[in-house]
Amino acid sequence: MSGIAQVIVQPCALSGLIILASIVWHSWQMALGGFIGAVIGTLAATLLKFKQEEIDLGIYGYNATLIGIANVYFFKTTAIAVIVFIITCVLSIYVTRWVPRYLKLPAFTGPFVVITWLVILFRDVLNLVPADNVLNFTNNIYTAGLAESIGQVYVQGNGITGLIMLFAVLLCSRSSFIWTVIAVVLTWLLAHLLAYPDINIQNGLYGFSAVLTAIALQHMKPVIYPLAGIVLTVFVTQAFIYSGWPSLTAPFVMVASVITIVYAFHEKYRLNSR
Repeated sequence: MSGIAQVIVQPCALSGLIILASIVWHSWQMALGGFIGAVIGTLAATLLKFKQEEIDLGIYGYNATLIGIANVYFFKTTAIAVIVFIITCVLSIYVTRWVPRYLKLPAFTGPFVVITWLVILFRDVLNLVPADNVLNFTNNIYTAGLAESIGQVYVQGNGITGLIMLFAVLLCSRSSFIWTVIAVVLTWLLAHLLAYPDINIQNGLYGFSAVLTAIALQHMKPVIYPLAGIVLTVFVTQAFIYSGWPSLTAPFVMVASVITIVYAFHEKYRLNSR
């Protein structure tokens, strides 16, 4: 369950269980895909004797969780889709380990983004069939895109799901809870100020990458770093919307990586100037 919680950067198994239950509320199919993805990623890392501490923290489960959810969201469950699902989940654990080792950056959800983009790009070659609707909008309350922003971290634009996820974050980390609220409110206000399409705001499309960015960068001081990250994700998300290509969590990965690099240079300069 830690792998499921690590999607939203929370190393808490209980939070992962609650988040999984919240996804079931909106789509049991995607919940099942995410759970199986987490199991595959964790089991593969265990069999390959990756560091046990990292496995226990869910480091090799979270990208596979998102791959599992995306696989169900985008494609019908066929024999080839299942094979692609298993292969990509296993591949994600290698990429998750390679990125910090060779790029000297956190992997974030980059492995999920790159792998899923490749699958979408080659879907016709792989004979993958687009999925039918797997969402349940009858079990929902509408929060104008606020709680939906949190749900969209797991591809769930559902107010109830988002609120339950927010509670799961609070159980694991009070500071992450605060930064989640800041990210959601700030992006919601900014999207309205910029007159972005209401349907996108209501579905939470401008907030979920900001939530991930805020939580991932919350340790950086001064707070201008996480705040800048929150704002930048809105513009990057809108650029993807204009392009017509699925952003997934790419705005988070791109912005968080750039700010991490800038922060590292700033810290190095600050220490050298003492």
